[in-house]
Amino acid sequence: MKNLIITWGLALTTSFSAFAATTATLNLKGNVPNVMSIDLVAESVALLLPLQTTQTNTRVAVVTEISNSNTGYKITAVSTNLGTLKHANGNLFSYNLFYAGTNLNLQNASPTPIVNSSTNAVNRTRDVTISYTGVPADQLTAGDYTDSVTFTIAAN
Repeated sequence: MKNLIITWGLALTTSFSAFAATTATLNLKGNVPNVMSIDLVAESVALLLPLQTTQTNTRVAVVTEISNSNTGYKITAVSTNLGTLKHANGNLFSYNLFYAGTNLNLQNASPTPIVNSSTNAVNRTRDVTISYTGVPADQLTAGDYTDSVTFTIAAN
């Protein structure tokens, strides 16, 4: 009986080891969510533009772009008054706005995006500058001339 138990135990051990694997695989996976944001900090001159004095590439804001999109991203800018400062009486004052040196062409209701094709994570600042030809104060209606420009970031 003792031999039978030992033989049966040996046979059982041998049959299990014949089916034992010699390798095993552990699959791992992580995921990084899409992060995309834009932040704008206006310079004080943005609300105190001297319209009677010509300005050339005067910085009016600094924009921070953050993106980890694996397809890159684009920035668009839309002007409420199509690239003009508007007085309450309807008088217009034209200007050009530049984003990192690129003219935004705000006169177009369908803006051309500034495309960044980088597939790496990006966290950088860009200057927004304004240029215009000054007009003597006695040739302009007194009061405020305003416009709002909205910047948007989106994945390509």
